[in-house]
Amino acid sequence: MSTENTKSPLSTKSAFALGAGSALVVVALAVFAVRHDGRAEAAVVPAPAQAEVSTQAPIPAAEPVAATTTSAPAAMPPGHVMPPVAPTASTASILSGTIALDDSIAKSVSGKVIVFVIARSGPAVPGGKGHPVFAKRLDVTSFPVTFSLSAQDSMMGQAPPDHVTLEARIDLDGDAMTRDPGAPTAKIDSVIVPSHDVALVLKHGV
Repeated sequence: MSTENTKSPLSTKSAFALGAGSALVVVALAVFAVRHDGRAEAAVVPAPAQAEVSTQAPIPAAEPVAATTTSAPAAMPPGHVMPPVAPTASTASILSGTIALDDSIAKSVSGKVIVFVIARSGPAVPGGKGHPVFAKRLDVTSFPVTFSLSAQDSMMGQAPPDHVTLEARIDLDGDAMTRDPGAPTAKIDSVIVPSHDVALVLKHGV
């Protein structure tokens, strides 16, 4: 029998193992190349994390707030006139009227002058004067001028008497306690309290 044509079982197994091993090496190299190439590697997507369960108490929904509306004041109808405000006890007029210049001195008094209006208790006593009850200073730029005496002008805060002596005079030195000789003056004895529309006329020699 010729030895050339005879193959042992061991040789056949060795060849098969060598071929299989070569094939595995080729496949491993291909996989390695694909992985390092980056084009055929499958992306690994992480599984979505489970939502954390909140342990805090739920926030209550805001309660609806009722809208508040402020009604605007009704517009006054055309031609409507607001009623006058009643004066208070301290501003209510007790004595009021006008102060004018006598024709004899009308041309000698001009510009701004100081006029004092004084109400004294009771009729003027011959040779004397009553106590001042009301007094007021007026800065006058033209005549005639109106005047008004109220509780705010009271000297002592006492209730006024039933009658007063009312006088007005132009002051030349600005001092109510002094009286300039010849200063224009007006005086009315025994004026009933209250009285309004009293007319005082300033003149020399009163």
